[in-house]
Amino acid sequence: MVEVEVQLTAQRESRIAARRKRIQEKLAAIRQGDTTGTQEATQQQETSKTTQQLLESSRRLLRLRHDTQQGVTAVRVAGDEHENARQQREEHVRQELRGKLLAEAESSAAANAEVAVRWGAVLGLDVPQELFQAIEEQRLSCEAVIASKDRLIADIRAVLKGKDEEYVKLLRRQAADVDTLLGAMARQLADLAAAYREELENVERALLQERAELLASNRKEVGTLLEARSAAEANFTEKYLGAVESYAANLEELRHADAEEYQVLKIK
Repeated sequence: MVEVEVQLTAQRESRIAARRKRIQEKLAAIRQGDTTGTQEATQQQETSKTTQQLLESSRRLLRLRHDTQQGVTAVRVAGDEHENARQQREEHVRQELRGKLLAEAESSAAANAEVAVRWGAVLGLDVPQELFQAIEEQRLSCEAVIASKDRLIADIRAVLKGKDEEYVKLLRRQAADVDTLLGAMARQLADLAAAYREELENVERALLQERAELLASNRKEVGTLLEARSAAEANFTEKYLGAVESYAANLEELRHADAEEYQVLKIK
């Protein structure tokens, strides 16, 4: 009878020990898996959420600034091209006018010299008709020189008038360029402000999502720890109850043995 109860007690304790070992192994595996998974998930989230969003936002803003600066620079480039073309035209007109001045000076000098040479012959004429004819030729030569100078003066006036008109056009073009530049700057400011606002919202959204995921991970880890604590408490309770049962069985065995021994002694 005593041996049977001892065997039953040993089997119960072995089952309790085996069950306790399985629970501990299971809790250790769960704890290790959750810790590793949490660390990997956190690192991956940091790389794929916040850092990635910051990189994408930086690249987009850099591209936007480059594009807007190109738009503003295009106005300056167009203005430089117009100015270079104007200077080339002005230089061409200047060279052409200089050539006309030189040609007119040479022709005027030759004509004046010819007129001066002919005056000696005119003064030597005694016949009125011949004198009149010679003076008329001199007058025509002088008028030709004056007409040449008048044409040169007209060309110079035309150039001056063209410069005045070009100056007015230049002022209008500069005003149009300033308006275009101001419009481009206003659009650039609006686009950049909208882009910065949008990217800040994207970064904030990524941070909030990361925060929510981190809170969920922490809640899961806390839940696992609470489950482990509950399992440990259950294990302790089971162990305690097993010990109580074992002690009660041993006590019952001792009482039974003492009773049998008492009966034997009483019979003797």
